[in-house]
Amino acid sequence: MVRPDNSLKAKIIRIKVERGSAGLFYASSPDLKGLLVAEDTMEKLEAAVPVAIRDLYAACDVQVLVTRAEDDEEGLAPWIAFPAEIARQALQNAN
Repeated sequence: MVRPDNSLKAKIIRIKVERGSAGLFYASSPDLKGLLVAEDTMEKLEAAVPVAIRDLYAACDVQVLVTRAEDDEEGLAPWIAFPAEIARQALQNAN
């Protein structure tokens, strides 16, 4: 596994979804090596992807908030991993 970039910047993580011959849906990413999620429905896969992204970052001692971005590239669904520390600082500065 390649360590996620632990700099305090948001990162776009493109997710490729494929359906396997056994009927499972698989998600992987060219941007976050080591990411591989398999589920039996697209709904479960959509729920499992952000958890897997958070877990890979957490393994490198980086906490991130993960959200799906608007689709802009055919075949790769973009997700955004936003460092939790940046969010905390922004919220403190807003108050």
